[in-house]
Amino acid sequence: MSEEVQVVYWPRVKEILDGIMARWVERWGRQPLPGIHAYYWETAQELKDSVLSGLRSIEPGIPARETNLVKSLARSVGTSGKMPLRGPFLKPEEIDEIVAWIDGGMPEGP
Repeated sequence: MSEEVQVVYWPRVKEILDGIMARWVERWGRQPLPGIHAYYWETAQELKDSVLSGLRSIEPGIPARETNLVKSLARSVGTSGKMPLRGPFLKPEEIDEIVAWIDGGMPEGP
């Protein structure tokens, strides 16, 4: 029995990340500090090249669940807590969509 592979494109990943940051700003009533709370990327390439707490967000060839981006959203990385800092956090289904995007080769769009 084959599992249906979900294809996720960059606009959906951006929508998920922009959405969690909008909820973060609403909850805390301020803008996130760059490099600490901000999970904003304008392009897929910007995200691919990004660094979180000194570690590459996405390492080529590494399964999505082992990337620092996914680990930071799902639990924590090193001394940094789950992101965005102090929540609100992504739903597991949203993290699964980001995982599908990374494991699917990070496609820009159809």
